[in-house]
Amino acid sequence: MKKTIFAVSVLCAALVLSSCRRVAEEPAETTADANSYYGYSSDEEFVSPVYASLSEDEKAVYDKIKTAVADFRDTVSFDPPISRDTASKIYRLVYSQERRYFWLSNLFYAPESEISVLSLHYLYSRSDAETKRAELDIAASTIIGELPDDASDFDKIVYFHDKIATTCSFSDSAEHINSAYGVLVTGYGQCEGYAAAMTALCDKAGIPNYTAFGQTKDGISHAWNKVLLNGRWYNVDCTWDDPILSRNDPGFVRHDYLLVKDSEIEGKTHFPNDLCSGLTSCESDDMNYFAAKGLVFGSAADGTAALTEQIKSAGLAGKREAEIRFSSENAYFAAMARLFDSKELKDIIEDINGSCGTHIRSAYKHNNDDMRIIHISLIYESDPEE
Repeated sequence: MKKTIFAVSVLCAALVLSSCRRVAEEPAETTADANSYYGYSSDEEFVSPVYASLSEDEKAVYDKIKTAVADFRDTVSFDPPISRDTASKIYRLVYSQERRYFWLSNLFYAPESEISVLSLHYLYSRSDAETKRAELDIAASTIIGELPDDASDFDKIVYFHDKIATTCSFSDSAEHINSAYGVLVTGYGQCEGYAAAMTALCDKAGIPNYTAFGQTKDGISHAWNKVLLNGRWYNVDCTWDDPILSRNDPGFVRHDYLLVKDSEIEGKTHFPNDLCSGLTSCESDDMNYFAAKGLVFGSAADGTAALTEQIKSAGLAGKREAEIRFSSENAYFAAMARLFDSKELKDIIEDINGSCGTHIRSAYKHNNDDMRIIHISLIYESDPEE
């Protein structure tokens, strides 16, 4: 896979902001007008923490570049000239944060140390971009329209997350993979596109957000979202919740990285770059997916009982997924030992089949030691053998 490159030379600089890979999983089987994108409900337009972190001079450069890109101008002028470092920094931010201008190329050319005129480069012609923007707006509006009128912001974020994971296939070679257009219209994307799609949907729903760019612990470039919910910031990583499976399960989605704290991922699995680090504090558990759904347990016994009920409900409804989270490593690893080492899951499935008439053959497990999550995907007797 390719990695992020920021190269600045005397002649030019090439910015490749993200070319990440999705989490690959081999689950074990157990025998058991562009401004319409904002749409914020508040009378006061949301100001991104990324933009707010800039100096007044940097904001002026940012605004000039953003306006020029929105108008498809070939160049943007600065008087007095700006340094190449400033131009590079702000270009990176406009590209990474103004994702509604998905036609902007990630290639930045700076042949001079002082820049009075900056050339802009686009992925599409203006007419082609306008067509794609209309298609993207229809796709995003359709998803928004599927929500009930009384949906809370939490409900919307969960729905957007699940919709992206279940309708998009990860690709590092298809067209448009770094944009919301690729994810929501063509159905293919990589991490940058997943994050852009979440941004497009949250923007349209009036949910404040911004994109975090950085790396994984393996040094692979990565992008995810920060969202503001009930006055607190949270992390959302749609890419990592849509892992590559060894089997065909188009309905699979997990919630391991949905509305999580900084301390659970930053410096461990996610490493934001210098432009995205420390802008907000994401340290609340209140609206974490599992906490909000009542799926966090303090003991192996309570978690196992809850998982049993989920498996039963899923079996009766012909569904496949069940998931729980633990508040401590001790409880998590004790539950893992019970369910898999002691094969309690097999007994649970046999008991449910016997008492409810379900036809569950076995299950895949997707455990996340870092997040203390156990996820079960049911396999039915009617499913083909793999």
